[in-house]
Amino acid sequence: MNAPKKLLVIATLSTALLLTACGSRGPTAAEPEPPAPSASAHNTVILPAVTYGQTASGLQLGKSDDTCDVPASLVQAIREQLEAPYEFAVSAPSASVAGAPTLRVQVTDILANAGGMYGGPKIVQLRGVLERPGAAPSHFDAKRQMFLHFGLPRSTCNMVGRVTYSLGGDIAAWLQEPVDGAQLGEL
Repeated sequence: MNAPKKLLVIATLSTALLLTACGSRGPTAAEPEPPAPSASAHNTVILPAVTYGQTASGLQLGKSDDTCDVPASLVQAIREQLEAPYEFAVSAPSASVAGAPTLRVQVTDILANAGGMYGGPKIVQLRGVLERPGAAPSHFDAKRQMFLHFGLPRSTCNMVGRVTYSLGGDIAAWLQEPVDGAQLGEL
């Protein structure tokens, strides 16, 4: 055999051996995924519906004072931003989360004049308490506000939603190390 043919035969055999070796392992078994965590008393906080409370001047707030549904957006914001040890928020206790701490939150002031960014500041103020079995309750007060908003949409409820999202983050961070009498947000 001449040299070019030898090289061609060697290259062909080398390629065949390489392809055979690569394909001889067969399919590998997929590694089992770890089980998804589920709600338990150790990783869950019970978060009943957020309620309306009284302002500092004694005025009782209600749904009619809140066109943007602050309680619903606040609960969603807290749930989205929870971190370990609390990975889950449930609205009512059950057998699987018996003994979990309970976080009760009240809206104590809302200022959300219509007109979006032209309607003035948007302010939400909260009061909350974390009740844990075998421990004294821990209280917090929280307040956030927004004066300007440079994104779209510029609606009042969009601005209030941004305020409540920030408050949800404040509360989720406080749950990491709940200190009684804490002042969250811009207080």
